[in-house]
Amino acid sequence: MRQSSVALSVAAIAVATLAGCASGSVDPSAYQTASCIDLDTSIGANSKEITATAVRRGKVDHWEPPFWMAGAKRGAEVVKNRQTAKIERLQQQGGAMTSERARRC
Repeated sequence: MRQSSVALSVAAIAVATLAGCASGSVDPSAYQTASCIDLDTSIGANSKEITATAVRRGKVDHWEPPFWMAGAKRGAEVVKNRQTAKIERLQQQGGAMTSERARRC
């Protein structure tokens, strides 16, 4: 029973990380009940999400909108800033997971 609740909590963390709807602050206690294997899996998923977000941000950053698209540059800047904030949040979560893994595993 305990193992299934651990798996559910890690799955919830991974889903929140991948969905981008986790809170801005990271609670290290959320990772204390996860097993080392589950932490490794979550760290891997977090790293993949950081990479994918960075690639999308780079594509937006290098996009040259046509001159006739009013406000396109400003919109691209907003998207780039959102992606940057998401990357920073994901890095913070990854750091919390990595420190918990280093502490216990």
